[in-house]
Amino acid sequence: MAAKFPKSSVAEALERSLKNTDLKAVNSAVVAAARVLAARIDSICETGFIDEHGKLDNVSLPTFLKYCQSLGLTLVEPAKVGRPAKAKPEPKAEESKSGKVIAMDEFMKRFG
Repeated sequence: MAAKFPKSSVAEALERSLKNTDLKAVNSAVVAAARVLAARIDSICETGFIDEHGKLDNVSLPTFLKYCQSLGLTLVEPAKVGRPAKAKPEPKAEESKSGKVIAMDEFMKRFG
C-alpha cells in the first residue's frame, strides 16, 4: 500500500492526483485555488492547524476537500465505515379527522 500511496505533502499528493486525471482547461481556476489551499495546509499542519495569527484554521482543509470533490478527485459517496446508522422512525400518518371536523365538513357541503 505504501507504493500506491507514498507519504507526501498535500501539495505533492494533489499534483499526483492531477497528473492521473483527465481535466480540461476549464478547471484551471479551481486547480489553482486547490494548489494554494494545499500549500497552506502543508504550512499549518506542523503547528496543529494554528495559523500565523495564533488562530485555529478549521476552514482550509474542508475547503480543499470541496475543491477536490468538484474536480472529481474524491469519491461521490464515502465508504461505509463503522456501525450502520440506526433506522429513523417512520413519520406518523396524519391522524384521521375528528368527528366534529367531519360533521362541519358535511354541514359546509350542504349549506355552505
